[in-house]
Amino acid sequence: MRSDDIVLRRPIARWVAGEKHAANPVTKDVVLDSVGTPLIPRRRIAGVHVDRVNSEMVPVRGYRDGRYVLAIAPEHASVDVFDPSERDPGEPALDVSEPWIPLVAVFTAGERGAVVVPRKEVEL
Repeated sequence: MRSDDIVLRRPIARWVAGEKHAANPVTKDVVLDSVGTPLIPRRRIAGVHVDRVNSEMVPVRGYRDGRYVLAIAPEHASVDVFDPSERDPGEPALDVSEPWIPLVAVFTAGERGAVVVPRKEVEL
């Protein structure tokens, strides 16, 4: 699948037999794959951090469902997250111990929102 075919969305919640599951917001189907790090094109990263991303495809915390990447927001990622936006400009580089950081991405519908990427993918 080409990177142009990827649709970036947020998952929605669906209740099945009293249990909450992640679902595709377009198809409404429950996502069968477990949470992982599907790839999105680097050009989907917005703002100053796009120049600090190391590769053309960026892994994000979320689900892959066919052509859809369902990216989880930092507050729902269930991982330790460091927010580089809390740094003051001009501060020296930090020794970040958290393995994940949030970056702003442009979703398919044009809205912008934070996605969580592995720290090793970005130069802070």
